[in-house]
Amino acid sequence: MAVIMRSAAILTGAAFPEPGIVQMWWSPGTVGGSTADATDILARFRTCWEGAKALIDDAVTIDYDPICLAVEATTGVLTGAFAGTDPSTTVCTGTGDALPRQTQGLVRLGTSTVINGRRLRGRIFVPGPLEANNSADGTTTGYGTTITTAFSSIFTPGATASQAVIWHRPTGGGGGAAAAITSVGTAATWAVLRSRR
Repeated sequence: MAVIMRSAAILTGAAFPEPGIVQMWWSPGTVGGSTADATDILARFRTCWEGAKALIDDAVTIDYDPICLAVEATTGVLTGAFAGTDPSTTVCTGTGDALPRQTQGLVRLGTSTVINGRRLRGRIFVPGPLEANNSADGTTTGYGTTITTAFSSIFTPGATASQAVIWHRPTGGGGGAAAAITSVGTAATWAVLRSRR
């Protein structure tokens, strides 16, 4: 049995016709999860977004869900929920012209785990990039280093031994797995996200 916990946030603002969601999964420091784990992973999740907020359109806000779901990784069965300390909302501070809202930064999360002959990897879309970070050929001028540094903060130990993971979701009630994230990088070109629903 391997229980993992979810941190989630709602993205709102003029940049979105409707709210979006972003989430990250964690292996809790306490077997099965705990309130202390929830508080820790919420704080660390917020640190990522706080490190990126200067490059995100100031119309975007990120509000964290204080309830962290606990799920059995191998089956996908919900095992519990823990109410962590609710982090304060991240208010993004980027100024200038925003790129079209479907244009987003792309954080690439890597693991050293192979499942079914493929490396287990994840990604997070970063909304609200600015024209100032765009180049004529569509590359992310000066953007990638800041975003990579912001999301690499997941490797800084928190108040618990919780660890960020990528979840390979189960199929038909089995075969799921979670592996620790071992690398963070940012795509050199813009990604397109059509929906967060």
